[in-house]
Parts: sequence; structure tokens; C-alpha cells
Amino acid sequence: MVTIEFLHRVAAERKESRAVRCLLALLHGTAAGVLWLPRFWAHRRQLAFLASMSTPELLDIGLNTCDIANALAQRNDQDPTVYLANVVRERRLRRQA
Repeated sequence: MVTIEFLHRVAAERKESRAVRCLLALLHGTAAGVLWLPRFWAHRRQLAFLASMSTPELLDIGLNTCDIANALAQRNDQDPTVYLANVVRERRLRRQA
């Protein structure tokens, strides 16, 4: 009889923890959805600044105009500046090799 009570208690704790996890996941999803738009516009402002640079200026930082166009083609939920930083890093590594 003790084992039955113990198993019942464990099952109740699992249900509670599952409910808490579901609630936290819902809260996280809601916060991510609300905060997505300001991040999106901040990324677009950064890309607009890079796109306004001249070709020699872009070449100074290791980019070209095609890289900016490729960054604009990234998914909306991804930070395009991370993509551009990876492009620059890969080019530097290739030049060093």
C-alpha cells in the first residue's frame, strides 16, 4: 500500500512539473513573439547602414555588395549580421591559409 501511495505521489508530481513546463514554454513563446519585431527592425537598420556604404568601404571591412544581398535573403528570425561576420571570418581564414 505504501508503494501505491508513492507511485501516486510521483505521478502527481510529474503532472505538476509537466504543467509548469508547458506554462513556461507558452510564456517563452509569447515573449519571443512579442520581442521578434523590434529585433527584426534593429537587424534591418544595421543592414541598411551597411548597404549605404560604398564598395571601397565594404571592401575595407571584408564584404562586398553581394554579401549584403545574401544577408537580406536570410530568414527573418535570423540575425543577418551574424551571417556577415561568418563570411568575413571565412575569407580571412582562407587568405591566411
